[in-house]
Amino acid sequence: MKHSLITKITIFFVTAIILVCVLFITFGRIQMNKALGSMQANQINAVNYLLESYKRNNPPQDIESYFSNFGLKLVKDKNLVQNVLISGKKYFAQETAIGEISSIEYNNTLFLNIKNNSMVVVFESIGTKNLNDPLWVGFLITIVVLFSLYLSILRSFAPLKKLSKNIKQFSLGNLEIDLKQIRREDEIGQVAHEFNNAIIKIQELIRSRQLFLRTIMHELKTPIGKGRLITEMLDDETQKTRLVAVFERLEILINEFAKIEQLLSKSYTLNYQKYHFSLILEQVRDMSMLDKWDSLVAENIEDDAIINVDFGLFALAIKNLIDNGLKYSSDHHVSVICDENKISVANHGAALEKSFEHYKQAFIRNKNEKATGMGLGLYIIDKICELHKFSFTYNYSDNTHYFSIIFNNPGSKK
Repeated sequence: MKHSLITKITIFFVTAIILVCVLFITFGRIQMNKALGSMQANQINAVNYLLESYKRNNPPQDIESYFSNFGLKLVKDKNLVQNVLISGKKYFAQETAIGEISSIEYNNTLFLNIKNNSMVVVFESIGTKNLNDPLWVGFLITIVVLFSLYLSILRSFAPLKKLSKNIKQFSLGNLEIDLKQIRREDEIGQVAHEFNNAIIKIQELIRSRQLFLRTIMHELKTPIGKGRLITEMLDDETQKTRLVAVFERLEILINEFAKIEQLLSKSYTLNYQKYHFSLILEQVRDMSMLDKWDSLVAENIEDDAIINVDFGLFALAIKNLIDNGLKYSSDHHVSVICDENKISVANHGAALEKSFEHYKQAFIRNKNEKATGMGLGLYIIDKICELHKFSFTYNYSDNTHYFSIIFNNPGSKK
């Protein structure tokens, strides 16, 4: 989330506020320095005129009134006078006929100190009081505007969280999503509206497909059921056994197709339980209905691992893996290997023409391939592994393919 839009906007506004603070502080200092320079010039002028008056033996009658003409006010607070003389910073000091005259800065204000044997008087420049008040008012207004704008943008992005959550739920298979409650006229509202329309269309397509497939599977069960009844009437036990096996195989295939349809439409709910792999393999053996299982499938269970899986779905994955191995094996044999970390199905054959990722896609088969099928085997296995958070890997060595389901990894913990 560190690269989210909200994070970027927050960084932008924090940077903007910092720059505004620096800018106003700089302006304040420039304005203060300018004011102090003007006050210092007034002090110098006041001192020069005062000295000229004494030279002409025409000193001002009221010293306080004289300095007020230059923007200087007599300081009567003794504590302030003491603080200025002790803690103030002298700008300049000059010995004159009327005593020592010095300019002192204290709390961003210039003071003029006249000191001789008979008196010590301090005058305060009155031009700095409330000098930066308009600047600070502008600063506060700017900060309030920026903060209000930031909150307004955050409120505008609030529906995006709901939209993102709904999109995530939709990707997980939840089709019952309605975004009509997001009623906005801006771009976010338009996106929510278009996404809602897309959801409605996708819902209609998925339901149409589900209805179509389920209707086909339902209609297929009727002739299969009738076929079973007719088979039971046969006198030839050998033919009866073979036909019963065929119809049972068709029923199993229809049930598998139903499960695959649910899997691909993401409407399948996993029922996790812990099983020994040997038990799962027994189920695979029954599902495969291979007459020569023992001669075609070599079982090499080094460690009868206990796996936390959906029994029926994971058995379907192993069955497809074995069927795929038998279909493409050069000697029509496969080996099922199980240890504490993974399950592997190995078969001999030529190397794959393309990458393993290519063959994990749906409806992928090699050109001029004699084996029958829709090219869904590895795709279905990969999807089942994703649901269980297992890794589906491939390796080829010594003219042998190794298709492995790795379950003992951090991602497989339930």
